Parts: sequence; structure tokens; C-alpha cells
Amino acid sequence: MRIRPARSPSRRHVLQVALLPGRRRPMIPRPARPAQAGPARRRGGPTETGNPGEEIMTTPANGPFFDEAREALDWNKRKADLNERFLKILDHVFQHSRAYLEIYRAAGIARSDIRGLDDLEKLPVLRMEDLVARQKASPPFGRFETCPPEDIRRIYINPGLIFQPGHAGGETYRDTSWAEALRGAGFQAGDRIVNTFNYHMWPLAFMLDEAAEMIGATVIPTGVGNTLMQVRIMQALKANRFIGTPSFIMTLIQRAEGMGLDVRRDLSLETALVGAEMLPESLRDRIRKKLGVSVRQVYGTVFLGCLGYECPAEKGLHVPDGVVVEIVDPRTGRQVAPGAAGELVATCLNPVYPMIRMATGDLSRFAREPCACGRTAPMLERIMGRIDQATKVRGTFVHPWQADQVVSPYPEVFKYQVVITREDDRDVMTFFVEFKEETGRADRIRARIERDIKEVLGIKGRVRTVPRGTIPDGHRKIEDRRTWD
Repeated sequence: MRIRPARSPSRRHVLQVALLPGRRRPMIPRPARPAQAGPARRRGGPTETGNPGEEIMTTPANGPFFDEAREALDWNKRKADLNERFLKILDHVFQHSRAYLEIYRAAGIARSDIRGLDDLEKLPVLRMEDLVARQKASPPFGRFETCPPEDIRRIYINPGLIFQPGHAGGETYRDTSWAEALRGAGFQAGDRIVNTFNYHMWPLAFMLDEAAEMIGATVIPTGVGNTLMQVRIMQALKANRFIGTPSFIMTLIQRAEGMGLDVRRDLSLETALVGAEMLPESLRDRIRKKLGVSVRQVYGTVFLGCLGYECPAEKGLHVPDGVVVEIVDPRTGRQVAPGAAGELVATCLNPVYPMIRMATGDLSRFAREPCACGRTAPMLERIMGRIDQATKVRGTFVHPWQADQVVSPYPEVFKYQVVITREDDRDVMTFFVEFKEETGRADRIRARIERDIKEVLGIKGRVRTVPRGTIPDGHRKIEDRRTWD
């Protein structure tokens, strides 16, 4: 199968770029080829498309790295390489992204003010609310894109009708961060991967599909739900790798046991790569004991891609190639002292839809000690929680403005609060609602709000009515009461 050329970006803050100036239509920067890059390529002669000289990326050799030449690159070389790439993509952004040009002009920043990564924190931090506001003002992409909309070949949809360009025509860049995470977790060519992330109007499952193809693995795209059928599929196809949330693999274990199966004997799983939810060590241990498998974490967002993954050492989350990660003070946007905790801000140098200093809202810090696996990029110790009211529920971010969108159509509602709890290793989201006055339509309104929760947020939630005065003044719109042992 032909896979479009995947350029491994270079890490502690990284990517691949090369500007092609002087064009009427913006050209996507072509990544410079690193010396002795990992994934094997051949050049010359007609390809499956009949285009002479087009490059074909073949599957990299099995092993712990996706692209060892980059992942184990000497730190000083990595920093110099990344600095050059960052400046080239910044040139591209200043020339072709109207949104960034407006943002930087408003902040009084000229291109000449940014001479390298050491000046990165001079640039404003971009937040999801900024992205949403600009997309509403200038649909569909908020003018962050760097190529004409008609050149975009795929558009991903995120909850709240937030749009994200995928690939563009003529593009050579491919995000390899998820492929690197799969290899880091031990996935290899020839594996059979059951991908249980949601495929319906969600980008992550498709991104992981592409990553699995990059490493030469076979994908079984099951998505979510229908647990009885999922267990039977895993049995029949002898799937040896799992991708999904930690709560869903526990649900599958319980379903299999309910079917009378011995999950260690009757399933062929060897490794589970889990993400989109917190993974307390107690839950990791339960999965291990039940299945006898390795359980690795992956962390990221759909707009930024993979931002961290565990290797077999499980000492922290390796920042993948192609990503610039900072730990900053959320009030000032300035980088914190080494080893201190702060908000994780990431720069993903995707030449089609660059994300420069995008705030994640997640609290983290860099690990103090390097990993023995040989990867030289920075490593996050762990994700410690949230710094804002947004929270992740069953793999989906829920923001206060989205909760408002659910409730605002109902004038009968006086006050509400969203409470997140944990029951039987699963997240539970409850909207507590106060009515302005007693109404005989309470049950009907409650049912409609539950319907709208699913429509707006993409996940189920329950609604409970409480007497007026129950929800205190000055309350948080979203209160996370989960505990992680």
C-alpha cells in the first residue's frame, strides 16, 4: 500500500519545513530530509500513480523507534535543527496565515522580533476560545490555514463544530507523532490493532489509523460500543494490540468475563495503548492483572497531535518529534523554572494549519532525569490535572461555553452546574439544574437537555433537578469531583 511521504519532524520543539516563497498560491513547506532518516524510502521510476520520481515511504524496520536517527539525535544538533525549522515555518505563517498576522500585529510583534526558539515566549499564547471565536467570525477555519480552502482534501470535525483541516493537495508533510507513539509502546509491523476510539465525526481514530499504516500494522476499526461484538472480533481476528480509553478496555474485560471467557487465555492481547482519560496506577494495575498485558499511556490533542507517550520504561511521557513543548505560567505565558509545574503549551508546526503556542489547559512539568531508552527529546513527568474549568470526560473535552450552549435555549433554567464523578472506572457527567419556578414541564425539559448534551458534546450526560438555592453563588460551572489514586 502506498503511503504518502511521512517526514519525521525533529523534537524538543520540532518539525520539518522549507519555504517556497514568491508564489501566488501558498506552497506548503517541503521538509528537508535528515541524514540517515529512519523510514526507508525509494526514489525514481514510475510509482503507483505513474508520477516519475515521486517518493514512496516504505515501512520502517521493526524496533523500538519509528525514526531512530531523529529520536536519538544528539541534543545540540536537535536544538539547532529545530531552530532552523521553526524559523522557516514562522516565515511561512507570516506570509500566508491571516489570523496569525492579525494576532501578532495586535501584539506589536514583527517577524524580525523572533530570531529563534529563544524568542518563542514573546509570541502570544493561543487558547481554544480564541480559535473558536475566530472560526465563528471567519468560517470555516478562522483564517489560521496557510493554503486556499479549496486545496484542503480532508476536514475533521470536533465537538462544538470546531473545524480542522486535514491534508491538502500537493502536501508532502505528514504528522508522524502518533506513529512514533505506537512504536514507542511496542507496536510493530504485522500487528493486528483493534482501534476502539470513536470514528463518527472525531479525528483521533483516523489519525491513529494512519499512524498504524505508517508502521506497517493492520487496523481493525471497531470504534466504540457493541461490546459483545467487539470481544468476538478480538477473538476471531486474534488482535494483539489495543488502542482506546482505559475505561473502555475495562468494560471489554467485564463483557468478556460475562461471556464466560478467560481473558488471558481466550484473547490474544499483548499491549494496550490508552489515552484520552487519566490513568491512575491502580487502574493500570487492574488491567495488567486481568489481561497480563503491557499498558502504555499516550497523551495529546486532535489539534496538536501526540504530545507525549510512554516507552517500556514507563518513566514519563516522551515528547514526539515535530512538537515544541513549553511549561508556562498560565497568567503570564512565560516559561517556568526547570522542574516547576505549569500549563503545557505546545507548538505543532503543521504547515497547513500551524498551531503556535497553543495552550492545552493541562498541568504538567518536565521530568528531571533522562530516559534510558535513548530518546533525547524532553520528557513530561505526567499530566497532573487541569488549570481551567474545562475537563476531559470519557475522552472528550467539555468547556464551560459548551455547557452554556446546552442550557441557554431553556429560559426556565435559573442556574446549573456540571459535576463530573467516577463510578466503576467510568466517568459520569451530571447537569444539576435549578428552575426559576415550579413547572409541570420539568420532566420534558430534563429529557430535552439530555438530548442536547449528546448533540452538543458528543457524549451522554444525565440531568438532575435540584431545589432553587442548592447551587451556591460563585460556583464553578464545571466541577470535577473525580479522585485518582
